[in-house]
Amino acid sequence: MPKKEVIVDTNALLLPGEFGIDIFEELARLGYERAVVPRAVLNELDRLRQHPRLKGSERRAASLGFSLVLEYVRASASSASSASTGSSSGGRGCTVTIKEINENEEEEEERERERERERERERERERVSETDALILELALKRRAAVLTNDAELRRELSEAGVATVYLRGRSRLEERSR
Repeated sequence: MPKKEVIVDTNALLLPGEFGIDIFEELARLGYERAVVPRAVLNELDRLRQHPRLKGSERRAASLGFSLVLEYVRASASSASSASTGSSSGGRGCTVTIKEINENEEEEEERERERERERERERERERVSETDALILELALKRRAAVLTNDAELRRELSEAGVATVYLRGRSRLEERSR
């Protein structure tokens, strides 16, 4: 049986700082064994934590989310090496990895961003952001769920038949199946 995998959106990484919830422990509680954070999401979170116009609490939430990803990636790497040597680290939560995009995809992503900026000048933006489009594509390709609280992205994912995980009651994550 394949491992349950979830793609993590930027706003989901703000939840620990906003609501004090450990999203990776919650994902493990829901049965997810692996969380994938696209590099574009991590970059967006890094920009948020350094954004001068954000309130202090928002910047702290972004910093906490960024740190939490790095902490879990390191823990996942060390527990993987411990597993190969037969020792156990007593890890918590699910395994977390960062998904790299190859250079051609990055160049194409930059060209697409420029085209999108042109379209924005001509009409009101109605489609999902590039990061959201990347998340949707990755979820479809990997047959993974997506952790997000973005209502627009959740609607797009639902229309595409992708399962979503979202914050429920300000204290726990809940899953909506495909």
